[in-house]
Amino acid sequence: MKIFTCPKEVPAPTPDYDNYDHKKEMAAEEKHEADLKAWLKKHGYPGKYTGEIYSVGVADGSANYMVADGRTFCLIHLPYGDAYQSRDVEFLPKKEIIRRIEADKKWKAAWKKAKAQETATA
Repeated sequence: MKIFTCPKEVPAPTPDYDNYDHKKEMAAEEKHEADLKAWLKKHGYPGKYTGEIYSVGVADGSANYMVADGRTFCLIHLPYGDAYQSRDVEFLPKKEIIRRIEADKKWKAAWKKAKAQETATA
């Protein structure tokens, strides 16, 4: 799997550690993801999975990548937080990346449903 850095036209946000505000940083990352997805679609990656996030746990955080699906299928490293990188992501085939993204979506949906049921019964 080919891994690329963020394009210079859509640089990743730089955290302000002198005046750190978690909510502000999360909002900046969400905006960056939306901007990067739009940039990818504009530049030849209109595929179904463009903009999906592949995340894998690393140390005390995660390594995050955005899928670029179109002319080719590749990943863009998202250097958020500690900017961790996965040791094995470059060896995963497209099919496995997609399987893991779909599994993560199902898990999140089940978690959301369970939390909603928990709230409803409380």
